[in-house]
Amino acid sequence: MDEEDFYGTGDLLEDPEGYLPPTPPPTKQTFTLGSGKELVLHLVGSSPTEAHHLWNGAKIISDFFEKDPSRVRGKTVLELGAASGLPSLVAGLLGAKRVIMTDYPDLDLIQNMQKNIDECDASCETPGHIADTVKALGFIWGRDSAPLLEALNATSGPEATSQAGSGNKFDVLILADLLFRHSEHGALVKTIKETMRESPDSVTYVFFTSYRPWKREKDMAFFDVAREAGLKVDNVQETKLDKPLFDNDPGDLDIQKTVSGFEVRWP
Repeated sequence: MDEEDFYGTGDLLEDPEGYLPPTPPPTKQTFTLGSGKELVLHLVGSSPTEAHHLWNGAKIISDFFEKDPSRVRGKTVLELGAASGLPSLVAGLLGAKRVIMTDYPDLDLIQNMQKNIDECDASCETPGHIADTVKALGFIWGRDSAPLLEALNATSGPEATSQAGSGNKFDVLILADLLFRHSEHGALVKTIKETMRESPDSVTYVFFTSYRPWKREKDMAFFDVAREAGLKVDNVQETKLDKPLFDNDPGDLDIQKTVSGFEVRWP
């Protein structure tokens, strides 16, 4: 939450002593791929990191990969702030070599991501493929990236050497609906620079909606941070949906219905 979002309510909103509000139950949503395959995605019941939603950015970037599977096929992929991990699962289904799906290192979140990996794997014609390809890991943006690279390069079977390789970094990074955390822009860019393979062919896909339209400039400031860090930014897609993700939210409705897609690359 931005400092400007804090309204100084004192103890007005505090729960009475001894009162513990019930934790919302987990939910699930079904996402249908262009191929017709259905993915049932489990979501945690509540999360301070907003991982209990299936965000529009995750849906649209998954469609983006399906339209051109070469964007992920045969490549190593890292997703930050994955929540249900939809784009990671789609990348695995489309033939990515290895996918590391990450979110905040909370046990419920990690177990939920692993549950989605396991169920996706069980629904495939070749059981074991997704389980071998996609790994769930806890990670805090901006922290030491060594565990991510270790997970990428870890041996896990006869094809491990061809899938990864000592010292490799990721070909593709995925950031879906993360830019609303304005204070974390620097941490996200730091992780991109430390984990994206240093090649013009490597790319970070950043897809997002400004769900708070009056803060779109702050969302977009992420790309200024990326440019200042020496990265190249290109707007590659604008998708306007039929309706916003949340009903009755304030602000410009057209902005709430629009998913913007950007590529961030090395020069």
